[in-house]
Amino acid sequence: MGKKRRDEARAAERATPRTGRRVGWLVALLLLAAGGSAVALAVRSRARLPETSTSIAPARSPSVPPDPQKLVGRWLRNDYDYMIVIRSVAPDGMIDAQYLNPQPIRVSRAEAQLKGGELSLLVELRDQGYPGSYYTLSYDPVGDNLYGVYHHLGRRQDFDVTFFRFAEPEGKALR
Repeated sequence: MGKKRRDEARAAERATPRTGRRVGWLVALLLLAAGGSAVALAVRSRARLPETSTSIAPARSPSVPPDPQKLVGRWLRNDYDYMIVIRSVAPDGMIDAQYLNPQPIRVSRAEAQLKGGELSLLVELRDQGYPGSYYTLSYDPVGDNLYGVYHHLGRRQDFDVTFFRFAEPEGKALR
């Protein structure tokens, strides 16, 4: 993504905080429900739902709590080229994670918690331009995605976000 395009996208994000779930998430859900495999189309969507629309809650299977090891992998945010890379989840919930924007940003804390049958995670960033900003995310085992809120402390704004599992091209491994 070019610098000008990235700057324009960031300006749009600043102008419209907490506007509801992204259209890309809805498109991915519809494609999955229809049995389609073109989820990559939804990842590139930058459109947002109008503020008056309601969020779509992820479908869940309440019978079996999700395995925290399902978090391991690369997760691409649906509206930007931001990525969370989760290398491992320890039994105590501590996560070995990396954040890319697209360059590495220092992750000061990452942890998972299984509570009430829901797997959630916290990823805190402390680096230049990231004064403790953090993600609070929940894992949707049916859609295999992460959804939640990015708390931007520098701007004192919250943004609804969704991350999709990112499949590496064949022959590449997690860094």
